[in-house]
Amino acid sequence: MEKYVVSARKYRPTKFQDVVGQDHVTTTLQNAVKNNKVAQSLLFCGPRGVGKTTCARILANEINNFDFTNPLESSNNFNIYELDAASNNSVDDIRNLIEQVRYPPQSGKFKVYIIDEVHMLSNAAFNAFLKTLEEPPSYAIFILATTEKNKVIPTILSRCQIYDFNRIEIPDIKNKLSEVLESEKISFEDEALHLIARKADGALRDALSTLDLIKTFIKEPIIKLEDVTNNLNILDSDYLFKISSYINVGDVTKSIMLHNEIIRNGFESINLLSDLTNHFKNLLYAKNEGLVDLMDVSESEKSKYVSQSKELSDSLIESGIEILNDFGIKYRQSNDHQIHTEILLLKLCSLNKKKTKIVNVEVPKEEDSVETKKINKEVASIKETKASITKEDKIIEKDTPNLRSILKEQTAEKKEVKKVDDNNNESQNSYELNENNLKDAIQDFRESVKNKKSEEAVLKRKISLKNDAISLTLENELELSIFEDLKNKLHGFLKKKFNKNIEIITSVNIKKKEKTIYTNKDKFEYLSKQNSNLEELKNKLGLDYEY
Repeated sequence: MEKYVVSARKYRPTKFQDVVGQDHVTTTLQNAVKNNKVAQSLLFCGPRGVGKTTCARILANEINNFDFTNPLESSNNFNIYELDAASNNSVDDIRNLIEQVRYPPQSGKFKVYIIDEVHMLSNAAFNAFLKTLEEPPSYAIFILATTEKNKVIPTILSRCQIYDFNRIEIPDIKNKLSEVLESEKISFEDEALHLIARKADGALRDALSTLDLIKTFIKEPIIKLEDVTNNLNILDSDYLFKISSYINVGDVTKSIMLHNEIIRNGFESINLLSDLTNHFKNLLYAKNEGLVDLMDVSESEKSKYVSQSKELSDSLIESGIEILNDFGIKYRQSNDHQIHTEILLLKLCSLNKKKTKIVNVEVPKEEDSVETKKINKEVASIKETKASITKEDKIIEKDTPNLRSILKEQTAEKKEVKKVDDNNNESQNSYELNENNLKDAIQDFRESVKNKKSEEAVLKRKISLKNDAISLTLENELELSIFEDLKNKLHGFLKKKFNKNIEIITSVNIKKKEKTIYTNKDKFEYLSKQNSNLEELKNKLGLDYEY
């Protein structure tokens, strides 16, 4: 049986023209080879599976004019060396490499050293490599590859020509996958390839590995969307369109039943939550023609999103994204993920509940309605009350009002009467300003801030009254800052209570803290203050503090 070769190796590019999605890198390298301006040390950095090692091998072959059409053929081992820095990361490994650099190539123009995962080298190994990397022999070229440029020390970066590789776009991955399937005479659904490309997250190698898995699974030479969703544990988009339609009509029952069906099919609640968040984001994009192209979905799904976005209101989609994001953050903290997701569905379904509309009903004419007569009598009595309070006589001429205008007028009249009554009550309830009434007022105010212990404690300090000025003595700066926040509130309360413009004066009485006695010297000084003869006795006898 012939040995099986995975697609990532079988279809590895051998020319710069075959590299997918890295035109900015391949064009620069082609021009460098053509004009004989290849740098002595290059650094290829970027995500996994985007072609860093592939471009390094192609460049090594181009420099030495090696013509390889089969990617499975081995390169000239005397000219191209590949080193895995993940397993050869010590100083001794770098010393062995430097020793090899001393010998010129036996055939070809250059010796090319490809060091993969270079960020795994130790700091000592990096430092040992610096001199050779900066001034290599004329025939030596170093190509370093890494997925984490931030872990490479700056002294190495400064000696390299840096090439940043991008994530490969979904359309480019799809085109490559379709070429592979056409060469193998396997038909496919466009949505299936799109899902594989999206799952690869910009890495062509991952996409080819996934494609190998699907090719092994299928019984007939056709790749369907169902095969991809079953193998990759991806939630079918039909579930998302269904559940969003249930949310739109507020059907909680069907939403929860669909959630349980998803769980029975082997998915977790987080799959629904994350995919539904992405689904609502796509619905928001579908509302705007300029954002439709930003959706990472196939063309057929785009039309589905556009049609469903017309059914859902803007407020529902925007509120839904906000709720989904909030529940996604709190998902890991919940004890029961299923209940957490069902509460989410309840909230989403309640977003679009119909609000009761207020209908204006025209009230019949006064002579035909007993209710209207009663209301008019109440309005007339309120107007009379107003006239007696304001001592103004006004003649009000108005047509027969409808129910809404009557109720508005009645409310306004009641508010005005209440305002006048409050003013009268304030004048009647004002107290004489003296020390006893002041203490009672402070006590009442203290009750209103009882839940704030710091403010209550400040109000317990000594308060004295002189004329219309209140003096408050505080013990430290902290109490003063607390009282300053409270001062305006207390001033308004006392002004309303005594109906006077009262002035509040604060003062801080900071008590000096006595020095704590620790040493023998401190003890002697304290005792000598009590008895002055101790100092004289100490001098006569020649005593010291320590004994």
